[in-house]
Amino acid sequence: MKDKKFKYTSLSNLCFIYKNLWEYDKSIVLFAAAEVIFAVISGFGAVLLPSVIIGMLEKHISVAVMIRNIVIICALYGGINAVSSFLRDRNEYQYIEFRTGFMTEIQYRKMMNMDYDIFEDEKTQKLLKAGDEALANNHGGLEGILHNMVLISTEVIGLILYALLLTNVHPLIIVLLTVISCIQFICFHFANKYELKNKDKKAEAEITKQYLDRQANDVVAGKDIRLYQMKNWLTLKYRKANMKYQKLIEKERLRYFANDLIGLFLQLIRDAICYGYLIMMLKNGSMSVSQFVLYIGLVSSFAEYFNQITRNITETERCQKSVCFFRKFLDIDNHNNHGSITKTQFCDNAFEIEFSHVTFCYPDSEKKILNDISFTLRKGEKAALVGINGAGKTTIVKLICGFYHPTEGHIYVNGTDISELDLYVYYDNIAAVFQDAFSFSFTVAENVTCLSEGKYDEEKCVKSIKRAGLWEKIKELPDKEKTYLNKDIAESGIQLSGGQMQKLMLARALYKNCKLLLLDEPTAALDAIAENEMYEKYEEVISGRTALFISHRLASTRFCDKILFLENGRIVEEGTHEELLAANKEYAHMFEVQSQYYKEGGKENAD
Repeated sequence: MKDKKFKYTSLSNLCFIYKNLWEYDKSIVLFAAAEVIFAVISGFGAVLLPSVIIGMLEKHISVAVMIRNIVIICALYGGINAVSSFLRDRNEYQYIEFRTGFMTEIQYRKMMNMDYDIFEDEKTQKLLKAGDEALANNHGGLEGILHNMVLISTEVIGLILYALLLTNVHPLIIVLLTVISCIQFICFHFANKYELKNKDKKAEAEITKQYLDRQANDVVAGKDIRLYQMKNWLTLKYRKANMKYQKLIEKERLRYFANDLIGLFLQLIRDAICYGYLIMMLKNGSMSVSQFVLYIGLVSSFAEYFNQITRNITETERCQKSVCFFRKFLDIDNHNNHGSITKTQFCDNAFEIEFSHVTFCYPDSEKKILNDISFTLRKGEKAALVGINGAGKTTIVKLICGFYHPTEGHIYVNGTDISELDLYVYYDNIAAVFQDAFSFSFTVAENVTCLSEGKYDEEKCVKSIKRAGLWEKIKELPDKEKTYLNKDIAESGIQLSGGQMQKLMLARALYKNCKLLLLDEPTAALDAIAENEMYEKYEEVISGRTALFISHRLASTRFCDKILFLENGRIVEEGTHEELLAANKEYAHMFEVQSQYYKEGGKENAD
């Protein structure tokens, strides 16, 4: 995986988030701006209201007029707060929709469109996991930044407004408040920096604790825990991990406690100077009581806003890290440049696949998984690729699928280099059944057709299930092919056995009406007799298609037109079943060892 050298700054992250937010729904940005405006007005109103009421008392207006004015002011203030609350709740809901809908869908599409070899790379998986936090909750990642930006914008505007009003008292008050607030910010920054420095150490201890929690609650592990009397040992492990975690937390708390003490000391200095100066002006008659109350509120609010900005900026920076990982994942480039081969060039009923001197090594490795492989699958030919585990068989399947790309050599499909194909058009014409086949927790029909209900051909779907030999099971179900599999979504979901699962995968390949069928050890979980029956079913339904059967067991070879024996990344034998038996080499030896298990009543191969 090649990393792009991007600089994911806080500013670029904000541009990224708001660009996507604007694309999702322009009104959200406008409503967020309105939320800031009403939040500023609401905050200033809370400071201004006591001063206005005291001002009316100073003017000795009548009780009736005063009550009327207070009712009007409170109604107006209540209305502003109601609008502010509505905007906050509305935007919070919209941010959730933006995160869980729009941005999560972008992530899903990126994952599913990524070249498979890049997607399975360990670096990509780690990056994906690290970036998941950007979409994980309401107060972190993308959504956390959106919330914090509203708060920071409100507080910055409030600071500017309060600073302008306080300059009417004395400009040095603003200087004093700013200096004290900056010192508080620096102290908080050092405490927070220490917390972030120990984040990895805390995570290690927390991972150990969570692991031991899971084992203590695990029914399977519970047998060994009791049988071998592990409770004291595991309890000691947990205690050590918890003590390590608590010590780290204690050190953090000491630093935040020191920060709080310094903050209290600075607050006393601030209040003594500012309040003392305001009291002196009040006593000298330079300021009315209503003005005194207003400026006291402004001083207190200025300091509080500054502290809130400090914390919200810190929280935003924490959110930024996961957004950087998320963006880095989205910016990974596919190295496959899809070609321009169109459907008209795939008009044949079967494909011809040619490997020409293909060598393959995994990225950052010099070990050759395949070494100078050359062979051809003719149109309509059934071939078996056999060999022991680790010989490179599955790698050949992934190369044919376009998941991997040859380190050296070329792969041709109907005479065209696979690198020149539009892979999505190519995928429309091939099917593969893998050893680790699984079903989605949707209906049988949806699993067969890979389409939502109403989008697939129901008659063709049932026909495919029948040809795969699964209909006897499905027809007995109350909802037949519309029965759900597994119980993740529907409680009525059913479980399929290993053999039934393979028949489901065959039905999927039949519905697709593919021109190339790849079978990568699909029967490895079955016993020898069931495996033989399954391969006979495959032989029955693949007439006219090109097919490649891959196995380390040899049940598939007897009805194939050609057998390729793979060993240590090389094809060491090639021919028909009879020819390879006559050659009396490795294939013949393997077949002789395994053949006894394919006789009626035989035992399962130890493989």
